[in-house]
Amino acid sequence: MTTSTSLPKNSYVILGLLSFGEMSGYDLKQLADQSVGHFFGSPVRSQIYTELRRLSDLGYAEEREVVQDDRPDKRLYRITDEGLAALRNWLTYASTSNDVVKSHFLLKIFFGKHMDREELIAEVEGYRSSSIEFIELLEQTRQNCGGEPGTLFTFLTTGLGISHARANIEWADEAIALLKNADADYSWKFTDSTIGSSK
Repeated sequence: MTTSTSLPKNSYVILGLLSFGEMSGYDLKQLADQSVGHFFGSPVRSQIYTELRRLSDLGYAEEREVVQDDRPDKRLYRITDEGLAALRNWLTYASTSNDVVKSHFLLKIFFGKHMDREELIAEVEGYRSSSIEFIELLEQTRQNCGGEPGTLFTFLTTGLGISHARANIEWADEAIALLKNADADYSWKFTDSTIGSSK
């Protein structure tokens, strides 16, 4: 039998989202996109329904059908006491793996010597702009917190995201200056005076 510790991480993502209340698969996707999608990844819709079936079979979620007159009937899912216990057990005892960054943008930077200089600088400028927009999005999410139970955790997770985005902007400013002033073969030598400096 599948145990709580052997479930895919997406199972716990769905359980965690269901802990906010009863919702449909569509609702789960919307909430995932607006929350965990910013720092962990949002399951695609097919994964959500696969996990919902798995969780229902395990007794970790219950479903009910809602009849609708003006649209197709829908299924709503809620977390059970067993599901909440499994979620809490995983949060308490599962080891926290090191975060792995998989960035298409950083691949371009790493192989940047094969790109046109102006195009590469434009990529970094776009990355900087996206970081600014991300900060605005997270700050708006914070402003939408109205003192409901659990909103401290929204504040904490968005806070780390804002800190990362600010660091990205600082890095981008330095990278743009370095790229503009670099010689033809993009050589760079480490010295104490160059630490944290674009000069």
